[in-house]
Amino acid sequence: MGRNLSLMLVPALAVMTFLLLACGGGSSESAPVEVTPTTDLKLVAKNSKFDKKSLATIARADVVLTLDNRDGGTLHNVAIYKTRDGKDKVFGGDLFAGKKSVEYRFRAPEMGVYYFRCDAHPEMKGTFTVKPVSN
Repeated sequence: MGRNLSLMLVPALAVMTFLLLACGGGSSESAPVEVTPTTDLKLVAKNSKFDKKSLATIARADVVLTLDNRDGGTLHNVAIYKTRDGKDKVFGGDLFAGKKSVEYRFRAPEMGVYYFRCDAHPEMKGTFTVKPVSN
């Protein structure tokens, strides 16, 4: 019986391994989700998490990013950095306590991939993609 069980588990493990590799299961960080660029961005902070992991805008555009902080009494903000390590800040909104919304207005940087996070809670983060102006 033990040998038969082993023979049944081998194909099942092979299929699971294939699925994990095909879906990127070996990586702790996923690629940014493709989102349509806009100059009117919205982000919700709730339970010390952002509702989105990816934002996209247009290079050198005037951007309005609305942060809806639904965590009462908890400080949150949105800051954009050139690198994941939180160095070389491109934009930094002021921290504020919820429950309220704040609009941040700024000029988008040059085309490229940047990173956003909450400065009070660096684990709240995502990818900020700046795309070229379409003609």
